Amino acid sequence: MKIIEDYDLTERVYGEFQADVLLGLSKTPKTLSCKWFYDEIGSRLFEEITKTAEYYPTRVETRLLTDVVKHLRDYIPHLDVVIEPGSGASVKTRLLLESQPKLKRYIPIDISEEFLIETAQQLQHDFPSLNIAPLVADFTKPTAELELDARLQRMVFFPGSTIGNFSPNEAKSLLKSFHTLVGSNAWLLIGVDMTQNKEKLLAAYNDAASITASFNLNLLTRINRELSANFDIKQFAHQAIFNQAEGRIEMHLVSKKAQTVSVDNQLFTFEANETIHTENCYKYTLEAFTNVAGDCGWQIEHIWQDQQESDYGMLLLTS
Repeated sequence: MKIIEDYDLTERVYGEFQADVLLGLSKTPKTLSCKWFYDEIGSRLFEEITKTAEYYPTRVETRLLTDVVKHLRDYIPHLDVVIEPGSGASVKTRLLLESQPKLKRYIPIDISEEFLIETAQQLQHDFPSLNIAPLVADFTKPTAELELDARLQRMVFFPGSTIGNFSPNEAKSLLKSFHTLVGSNAWLLIGVDMTQNKEKLLAAYNDAASITASFNLNLLTRINRELSANFDIKQFAHQAIFNQAEGRIEMHLVSKKAQTVSVDNQLFTFEANETIHTENCYKYTLEAFTNVAGDCGWQIEHIWQDQQESDYGMLLLTS
């Protein structure tokens, strides 16, 4: 297994994290980027979220994938390389890897170095004939040149409805970067949550076991640990709301009282009930996503859509 290093990640990530946090907390309203959820603890908590009864996207997508992988070779007979931005624990990826005996290389990309390497090592053990080449990087930023042979069949795998964490304009930038990453005559297999049911959506981000709350609050714990901050975690609460006008679920951290917090020797004041906006989860209609993808050079080849409990879909696109 070869670990790809595209820059001094530790130093660069620390600098970006520090700058993003200080800038976000200086805004009105206050914000923090959801990409900073995924330290080692956050990555593990998210894997726990995906196993809750309320969080349907992972369950539905896994069910869809069992059908997708049966038919994927009808569309891509000689798939050689799979690249997965934001790979996490690569749990669903195993279904894909097991179904493609001709696959030569798997490139998981994740910002959480320790978690990525641990996962990659386990995958290499379980798939000894496959070249596992983890890339430690922020997939929302330009990555190192992957030097992919244009003659190989290349596919980006982007499950988990992660595309919904980006605004429509940000999603376009990301889809364009995927196009650049793999080039023309390549593929993208992507999960898109098109569910519009408010009650189902709110339940998915407010699980009864409060794992999503712990995941959200862990961001403050990370800021305390890495930026010498003094957030009193007990004085903030997790909140998820449905913003119908924007077509998205929003996650916030709510200050329970008026308070002042120090972060990297800078003071930030909070009013009672003031929030920090930490994440958006956009729920595209099929028409809206088709238009966004088309603007970025991707055309939908096939759709596998859930018929049981949601309007979740796995879409295969070609460039």
